[in-house]
Amino acid sequence: MKKCPMCGTSVDEHASECPECGCPIADTSGFSLKSSPGGSKKSGNPMGKSISTGSGLTDLLREGDDAYDDFDDTSSPYGSIPISLSRTNVGDLNIKKKSKLGKYIFRIVLLCAVAYGIYYLITNVLMTDKAKSYNQALDYFVEAINEDDVEKMELIIPPYIDKTGSQAKDYLENLGILHINSYNVRDLTQMATADIESLQDSIKLETGVTARIKEGYSMMVDLKVTVEGDSSQYVKGSSFMITTYMEFINIKDNWYLQINSYENIDYN
Repeated sequence: MKKCPMCGTSVDEHASECPECGCPIADTSGFSLKSSPGGSKKSGNPMGKSISTGSGLTDLLREGDDAYDDFDDTSSPYGSIPISLSRTNVGDLNIKKKSKLGKYIFRIVLLCAVAYGIYYLITNVLMTDKAKSYNQALDYFVEAINEDDVEKMELIIPPYIDKTGSQAKDYLENLGILHINSYNVRDLTQMATADIESLQDSIKLETGVTARIKEGYSMMVDLKVTVEGDSSQYVKGSSFMITTYMEFINIKDNWYLQINSYENIDYN
């Protein structure tokens, strides 16, 4: 027997309504705790939502910061927590920041290297007035004498000689009384490999420096000169021809006058 939920009258188990008040009586003979679709047997939640003690927001609160790692509970009524907030992705962001910083540093270093290269090119190549041929070296020699220009004479002094300027001054003191009106290359001969090696050995012995000579030329030059300075040997204002032997050598793509090669001057 069962009782009416309304008036409390005893009612037959198979009755569908109370005989006294007419209240509908539910059939409970097949009742079970089945969960609705999507529900949970543990909770018996009539709304069909699972509430467990090992996942979702409850676990998130219990486990603290560690629960953020890879948490993406799509069953939560509030939606999923973005994966971008996880510690793993924060680490990735730090790596990306370091990578960008490294790229910036590399670019700065590269720009500095390029700037130094441009500076070196301008100061050591473009702005350096070196003789690029033996003919130009001969022109510098003549101009230095006529202009009494120590700096121009230094341009054709080989790099293995002391660059204090004293050598250039000595050259000009010996020839400073002369003015070269014109010159003519009488004979031009390219130096043989054996001659270049012999000259390098001589330079090494005298200066202790290895002169890497690429090529060289020896020449006989006629100089038509006029005496402009005071001299006990020559009359001021007189003109005559000088024949001299000169050697020009190429070191690092610059041409220089070989030391002492023009000192043996033949005055006619």
